[in-house]
Parts: sequence; structure tokens; C-alpha cells
Amino acid sequence: MSSSAESSSLENSLSRLLPTGHEAARLSAVEIETARLILRPLQPGDAAIMARLANDMAVATMTARLPYPYRDTDAAAFIARQEAQRLASKELVFAIERKDGEGFAGCVGLVLAARNQAEIGYWLGQRHWGLGLATEAARAAIDHGFLHLGLELLTGECRVINEASRHVLEKCGLHYINSGLSPAPARGGALPVDRFELSRRHWESFKAWQPAILRKPKKAPELMLGA
Repeated sequence: MSSSAESSSLENSLSRLLPTGHEAARLSAVEIETARLILRPLQPGDAAIMARLANDMAVATMTARLPYPYRDTDAAAFIARQEAQRLASKELVFAIERKDGEGFAGCVGLVLAARNQAEIGYWLGQRHWGLGLATEAARAAIDHGFLHLGLELLTGECRVINEASRHVLEKCGLHYINSGLSPAPARGGALPVDRFELSRRHWESFKAWQPAILRKPKKAPELMLGA
């Protein structure tokens, strides 16, 4: 937006468009549109490109869950698990798809750690780095969590050597809490991480950012496995 007045107007429109109730909702399959991205449920057809992007040591080494090498079968298995995870209200993962024709870029998701609390995670293929896409996707997922899932607290963590991820979390309003060791199954043990969090109160005050979501999320098709 070109002015603070325009940004404020868009913020007010978004507030009218999206509910702000605190009651937790079922993890519905939805699509979320931002200025440059569509966040949508993963589909079996994403497995090949997901594997190509994730099969990169520079990507995998900064995550706790991506194994390396990362094969088509790993991507297919992860995608197949997501519907059950969503229906059990454990995890909501989105494919990050670029609207400029560049297609699938990575994933962003919310892991429901406790009642009204979630942890955000994300990764992008290396050729999509440096464009602000991780921040845009993370902001949209965070907004969705507070606006629609009744979150009261959102947490995030990154490896202490991952400055890029730290910047994403900070640009999304999360603030540093502490450092420590965190389980990293795909890396073979625990790794030193920096931990961050964002409360509902601080998220509401941080909403001076231009809203990440352009319009109310629409219902997405249910994942049809084995069809």
C-alpha cells in the first residue's frame, strides 16, 4: 500500500471480513490468498516438486523434520498423513504456491501443541529464498491461527545458526524467549535453538502490518487419498 491511510482502510476491511472470536475451531481445509501467494492444502500431485525442493542439504539442515536425502516417497508419505493430522486437530499444513506462475515453493504449518496454543514451522525451496515469501506465508498462517483457530499463544523456534529464519519470526512479531536444545529427529538428535513466542495481545498490537490475507479463506477440497 502506498500510504498509512490506505493500510488502515485495508486493515479495517479485513477486521470486518474475518471473525475475531476466541473459540477454537475445527481445523478446516481452507485456501488463503495473500498478495503473492496461495496457501492451500497439500495434494498428492505436489509430491514430486516437494521432493525436488526439499532434497537439498541447505534446506533440510535447518529443519528438525525434513530427512536428507528427501525422496518422492518421503513427500508422498508426509502428504498422506496430513489429512489425518488435520482431522485430529493436531496440525494444519499448507502448500505455499506462488501466484506468478512459479508454482509450489514450500510449506508452512501450525502444530497444535496445547489448547489454544500452536507452533509455526515453514520451509522454502532454495530458489525461492530472498524474496520475503517466507514472511508473507508465515504472517498469513499466523493471522489464520489467531482469527479462526482461537489461538492465545503462538511459538516458533529456529536453529541458532539460522539468521534468515530468526528474521522471519521477528518480522512476524514474535519475540525472543530463550535458547536451549530441541529434538530434531531428522538430524539424529537435539540441536541448539532460539525460541520465540507471540501472544494474542501482542499479535493484536502488531497488526499495524499490512494484512497478509487478502480475503476470507475459502473452503478447499478435501484430500482424496487413493482416488
